[in-house]
Amino acid sequence: MSTGASADTSARLPPALQSFFRVTDAWELSEIQTCRLLRCPSVAVLRRYRVGQGPRLTPAQQKRIQIITGIHAALAKNGVTGERAFRWVHEPRRETPFKGETPIHYMMDGGVDALVTVAHLLSGR
Repeated sequence: MSTGASADTSARLPPALQSFFRVTDAWELSEIQTCRLLRCPSVAVLRRYRVGQGPRLTPAQQKRIQIITGIHAALAKNGVTGERAFRWVHEPRRETPFKGETPIHYMMDGGVDALVTVAHLLSGR
């Protein structure tokens, strides 16, 4: 869900947040989904992050961003880009570990362990 941030705003964002927002925009996540994925305290704080005025990212948030951008890169490496990546993230999947849940809900609800599980699944580890 892009906010149409200007180039000036992008220049103020740390590279990790720029990458994170590119992924969440590509996956067309709502602000609430993006907030849950980052474990951001509120949508208002998330909006501040988007314009380069948010508080310092916690080490846990930095780790989440690293894993999430890695998941997106692994999808691309496996040829799952654009609409296919959107569908992969949003459609229920039967295989382990999802068991009928969508990957995005699995990752939002399951914490860092779920993010790592998805990253390993996509990287073949």
